[in-house]
Amino acid sequence: MSTLPKVNLVVIGHKDHGKSTLIGRLLYDSKAISELKLKEIMEELKRTGRKEFEFAFLLDSLEEERAGGLTIDIMQTPFKSEKYLYTIIDCPGHKEFIRKMLTGASKADAAILVVSAKEGIEDQTRQHLFLAGILGIKQLVIAVNKMDLVDYSEEAFRKISEKIREVSTSLGYGEVPTVPVSAFKGDNVIRKSDKMGWYTGKTLIETLDSTVTPPKPPVEKPLRCSVQDSYEMDGERIIACKVETGVVKAGDEVLHMPQGDRGVVEKIITPLGEGQRAEPGDSVGLVVEGLGPVKRGDVLSHPENPIKAVKRFVAELIVFVDTELKGDDRVTVRVGTAERRCRIVEILEKIDPVNLTVEEKMPEKIVEGEVGKILFEPLEPLCLEVYSDIPELGRFVIVGGKGAEAAGIILEKEDA
Repeated sequence: MSTLPKVNLVVIGHKDHGKSTLIGRLLYDSKAISELKLKEIMEELKRTGRKEFEFAFLLDSLEEERAGGLTIDIMQTPFKSEKYLYTIIDCPGHKEFIRKMLTGASKADAAILVVSAKEGIEDQTRQHLFLAGILGIKQLVIAVNKMDLVDYSEEAFRKISEKIREVSTSLGYGEVPTVPVSAFKGDNVIRKSDKMGWYTGKTLIETLDSTVTPPKPPVEKPLRCSVQDSYEMDGERIIACKVETGVVKAGDEVLHMPQGDRGVVEKIITPLGEGQRAEPGDSVGLVVEGLGPVKRGDVLSHPENPIKAVKRFVAELIVFVDTELKGDDRVTVRVGTAERRCRIVEILEKIDPVNLTVEEKMPEKIVEGEVGKILFEPLEPLCLEVYSDIPELGRFVIVGGKGAEAAGIILEKEDA
């Protein structure tokens, strides 16, 4: 088992700018793919009549193998550097990427933005950077790819670096490290290139190692436990829950919201038996004395720093299926383990995710692909948090007849 600190990395940017090739190159050059697997892939290449080894193909074949009858459309393959164990989170399509990012399936600690030196900055480049920004991914490294297609030109690299810096600065990123690479040829990804003597900086992997820091588990934050279920066993009621933030210990007093009753934690049941404490990410069973009925979607916190039910909340969201959201619509909102009915009070703004500007104030509706700032009112008691404070309970999905129809983050809330 690796003892290296872990970092989740999302690779973003326009679909044709070489994201898959870059991921394939990172996995290949870091020897994350076994010799046996590589041999199988090369044989498959011969069978399909392809002459050249394509790194994007490497990703495709891993993807198919992982699917194995199940639809797994998010790629998670770890590779090691000298400093970290990176897990690359890659979502194939543009829509899927947006959906995964916003629904929280991609909990990224850092992002690599891939921009082609040949094609330059495109709408999707800006959209992905915008999404990374609103999701609070603060650690960013830019890979200017396809340098082989512009003859490894310093001038081409400088031009694109300046343009992308303007966009990243407008989103609140400071000095973002920018590395010229050719994922296809392997220049400056893991190995230093001899074709760009003018570039004296680090390779992509060295840049990641020197600028990215692994996340700290949110143990210092207030306790938030999302209830998944409640059942009886051996005469005891066990509350199955996931610790989102903070720490819960045996003997703690907890507040059960939105009901508002209190109880004392008598036991913490872990997969390894009875424990004394549980931390962020742990799924445990709690035996709590003194609580009334508990159901899925409820939240446990400490009384001195409680979660509260909300009266109204403002969120920024994106619609990603063929549907529309209008004022006075009733929708089902999923936050944490809760699914509760809410009313759209009004749509405050429509935001242009390409130019990052307010496109329209108080629009009548927002439709597929559009970003809106919306005021919601829960029609059933609902507990949630502002995304910048506690992201774990600050992102949500709107579920409807077409599954997840929109997703977003909570910007502000008014407690009930």
